[in-house]
Amino acid sequence: MFIAVVVVVLIGALVVLNNLQPSKADTPPAAGKVYDISTEGQPTIGKPDAKVEVVEFGDFKCPTCRQFETDTFPKLKEQYIDTGKVKLTFINFSFMSQTMGLKDNDSRRAAMFGEAVYKQNPEAFWTYYQELYKNQGDEREAWATEEFLSNIVKQIPGIDVEKVKKDVQDDVNKSELDKDHSIVNRLGISSTPSLFVNGQLSPGYTLDALTPLIEAELAK
Repeated sequence: MFIAVVVVVLIGALVVLNNLQPSKADTPPAAGKVYDISTEGQPTIGKPDAKVEVVEFGDFKCPTCRQFETDTFPKLKEQYIDTGKVKLTFINFSFMSQTMGLKDNDSRRAAMFGEAVYKQNPEAFWTYYQELYKNQGDEREAWATEEFLSNIVKQIPGIDVEKVKKDVQDDVNKSELDKDHSIVNRLGISSTPSLFVNGQLSPGYTLDALTPLIEAELAK
């Protein structure tokens, strides 16, 4: 009887633990496969009816994401976004703090500041995006403090920095970040930046990697 009770308790505990863990895809995203990625309510730059959508899964603490922003984004914007052919959507995958073993999850804080800025002014998000990457610190250190991020937001015209701080402190946009991470888990993404072109995984984050997929979609 005692053993039976213990087994039941253990099974119940496992069920609870499984419910607390986000579900993940069995395999990582594969090249050539088209994935359904809902981008409604996500920060997007470019013509809403652009034929091609590039989706970036990024972390503001990720140094390679910074390389995408500084090296690829300007060229992508000039050649494809500003010409109305492509729109770019950003989805948070804020995991770097945990990967680096940091107690202060400033990776999440940076994402939440971005969500709060987006809530006030969707277009202003892209100023935050560029300024934050421009001033990115060492991923091994907890640099994305409230003070640091507030100073970035203060540079963005028309954004109420005190409201942004309060929204972050109150976890107002937690559901938005949870939604982002549920998309990440469903797709099985494990690294940043991960880029998709009309639902197809790009082999890299450079313009050379993205261009063949973009041009193929434009030719359809």
